[in-house]
Amino acid sequence: MRESGEIQALITLLGDDDTHVREVARERLLQIGEPATAFLHAAGHTDGDGKVRIQAQNVLAQIRQDDLISSFYLLSLLDDEQIDLEEAAFLLARFGYPHLDVTPYRQELDRLANHVAQLIKGLSPDREPARILRYMNQIIFEQEGFSGNIEDYYDPDNSFLNCVLERRTGIPITLSIIYLVLARRLRLPIRGINLPIHFICEYYAPPRSLYFDPFHKGRTLTRADCVMLLQQARLPFQESCLDPARPRNIIARMIRNLLFIYHHHDDHDKTETLGRVLNMFEPA
Repeated sequence: MRESGEIQALITLLGDDDTHVREVARERLLQIGEPATAFLHAAGHTDGDGKVRIQAQNVLAQIRQDDLISSFYLLSLLDDEQIDLEEAAFLLARFGYPHLDVTPYRQELDRLANHVAQLIKGLSPDREPARILRYMNQIIFEQEGFSGNIEDYYDPDNSFLNCVLERRTGIPITLSIIYLVLARRLRLPIRGINLPIHFICEYYAPPRSLYFDPFHKGRTLTRADCVMLLQQARLPFQESCLDPARPRNIIARMIRNLLFIYHHHDDHDKTETLGRVLNMFEPA
């Protein structure tokens, strides 16, 4: 009770005429952090003092950002086998949607996985990868309407997993993540391939392994196709280009994509913040 009273008093002081008083109140609210967020959110959406409302929104945004950076720092300390790609992708989505509730999106992924599971029941994951992929493609693209966002490729929402699930469109890496998180639920040997220029996936079941392209409706690719993709971009091919991507690689690539987009949008705050996060995963 004492803390809630203090928080309410500090929020009121955010509208004080004295700059020093406002700054002291702001710093104390930042120290309190998460327990103050509900009060700040309420103050930021009332019809009261306009100065308080604006300052409350700014302090809330700073707390959310600090919490997000801390979460990424803890994530960066994990070994690759400890990193949950789905959790990390939703964490990254909080850069665009700070108040994101991931529950309905996880439920949607569960629903998609259950739908696939019904179609592939009885098939052998090791001996029938082509049939399993065909059923996955059927559900993801034909029945659920996912597609590569060719028209607005550099929309930052293409990099946020919640938006990809809502809008049914994305870029190669986020559409690949749809396959990867479904494969985890279904215990299928699908892994990401960090091919330069164009992220793809591999259904790894030697000797029947298949490369495929989620951005182009899951079409299968040969090794020669992968080489040609790089040649068309005037990039050299090395065998390491087809190495499986670790979760850390995938998240770092998503961050770089967003950095590129926000840099060209002249969004300096997001560029600076994402740069700090990327440095946690890929120290200079």
